Order: sequence, then structure tokens, then C-alpha cells
Amino acid sequence: MMEMTANERFAAYLSGLEVDRAPAIEWAPWWNLTVERWLSEGLSPEYAGCEALQGYFGLDKCLQTWAGCRTGKTPHPESFGAAIMKDEADYERIIRPTLFPEYSKILPDSHFEWLEMTRRRGDTLQFFTVDGSFWYPRTLFGIEAHLYSFYDEPELYKRICDEYADWLCGLFDYAFSRFRFDFMSFAEDMSYNGGPMISVEHFNEFLAPFYNRLIPLIHSNGIPVFIDSDGDITQAVDWYASVGADGMFPLERQAGVDVAVYIEKQPQMAFLGHFDKMCMRHGEKAMRTEFERILPSALRGKVIPSVDHQTPPDVSIELYKVYVRLLKEYCGKLTHKDSCIEPCPVFADTGR
Repeated sequence: MMEMTANERFAAYLSGLEVDRAPAIEWAPWWNLTVERWLSEGLSPEYAGCEALQGYFGLDKCLQTWAGCRTGKTPHPESFGAAIMKDEADYERIIRPTLFPEYSKILPDSHFEWLEMTRRRGDTLQFFTVDGSFWYPRTLFGIEAHLYSFYDEPELYKRICDEYADWLCGLFDYAFSRFRFDFMSFAEDMSYNGGPMISVEHFNEFLAPFYNRLIPLIHSNGIPVFIDSDGDITQAVDWYASVGADGMFPLERQAGVDVAVYIEKQPQMAFLGHFDKMCMRHGEKAMRTEFERILPSALRGKVIPSVDHQTPPDVSIELYKVYVRLLKEYCGKLTHKDSCIEPCPVFADTGR
């Protein structure tokens, strides 16, 4: 069939329709240390940026717009994961007055002009990211206190998420009236290698109302929703499916996840990533074996193979080129021809 544009291919792939090939993307920028290594191995500095490097390797470009509700006046933690507030009095007096900037200040006209330019070019996926209702309160409470907050400050937790959701509703109306992104992602990182950090009861009480309010709004704009959570998502995939999420990533192999399980549990969902980054340093044979592991699931479901997080700095530029060559080879096998894959409900409803 004829070559498709990047956004046509992505939408069709999630719809279970026949495509020329699967999207060949890297959703996350490369580690700085990885790029530094490649520069030392001869990569020209003109390719050091994310978009330029994607073009250098011949990938489908996949670029992120991230919008946050904090401002330059919001306090910074003293160290990574530390708190910037303790209780509702702190939130009311110190934090709340610094939040929720005007939408045009974080997404100016020039950004939408750039987005439209990449869309006309036809080689780029654009996705929009905001903090989720697990990630965002953690940035305020701090990592340890956040986990206690479900018990110690339940009403404050809900207030924080409600006020944040109010702001996001306006942000989505503003942004999606200007540009229809290829997909949306919520940054969560709610799981670690032993599973979710909270119970399903806490998910249903504290997180689900946030998503039940926002995901229908995003879907009404014809945009599928992915959840970004590291760790073992074997339980969480069902929780996020219950609030209407259309997909998850990055499916880290070091946490023991297996996408073959997920396409059985939630066949309507899409999964991005899952290629074990730790095998890349071992060469072509190891990488081909990893693609062969993923291939049966990708033939049966909406699985987009990609590095399961950022490529580590122990991978030389020549080894990465081998990875890209294999990625394109296996994406070429994934056309969904004669498939019975469940369509993405968002695209089915909108006719996209």
C-alpha cells in the first residue's frame, strides 16, 4: 500500500486498520550521557537535539509538549523528591497562590505554529503530556509524605486533584481548539518493580474521579489517552482501563512485565515500548531475539515496539544503528493486514 504520514499511520494502527508498517518511534529523549557518548564517537553536534537525532536515525519523529501548572514562583524542593509543603495551611498560604498560569503563557501562538508546521510535513507525531493524579500531588507532598497523604491528608489530596482538574479542563479546551495532538499522556509512575504503590481501593477513591472527569473531555476531541507508568503495571493496567485509558507505556522488562498478558487482559488497549534496553549492548543477535519475543504479541494486538525507556549510555552509536535497522525491519512485519484487532474506541467514534 502507499506510504502513510506519521499521524495517519498511528491513528490507523490504533484503530486495528491495515497500515504500511507500524510506527518506528522513540517516545522519550535519549539520556544526556548517551548523546555525549555518541558525540565522542563522531556524531555531529548538529544532531544532538531530540528532533534532529530522530531525523538522523531515520525514525518517525515523535515529539512531546509538556504543560505543567506550577510557575516560576512555586517553591523548589531542597532535594529530589523532597516536600514543598506539609499540610493544607502550607498549600493555602505558600503553594496555591503560585499555581495555574495563564494558558497562553505556557503555550504561546509560536508553539502552535510550530506544531502545525510539523503536521504539514507529515513525518512527526505530536503528543501532549501533563502530570497525573498520582504524580502531581507527589511533587507537592514529596515522595514519602505523598504515600502517607492518602491516610493523613485525604481531603487535601482530593482538593489538590480537584483544583488541578479544573485548570486542566480549561487547558485542554484551549490547546485542543488550536491543534489535535496524535495522543495524550499522563505522567504517573505509579508502579515499581513489585507492582502498584497504592491499592485498588485508593486508586478508585483518589485517582479514578480525576480520570473519569478528564478522559471523556480528551476523547471528545478525538485524542487517545496513554498512561506513562514505570514498573510492573500488571494490576494497574486494569485500573487505568476502567477509567477509559487507551494505552500504556513504557512496559519495562526489568520489572518483569509481559505485554502478552496485557493484550489478553485488555485487548482494546495499545502498548508502546517493551523492548528491553538492557539487551542492546550485547549486539544484533540479542536484539533480534528480543524483537522475536515481542513479535507474536504485536501481530495480535496494538503493540508498538520501542525502547522500554531511554537508551542507556553503554550502547554505542553503531549498536544503536543496528537497533534502528532491526526496528524498521520488524515494524515492516506489522501491517495489521487481515487482523481482527479491536479498534481504538476514540477513533472508532470520531471516524478519524
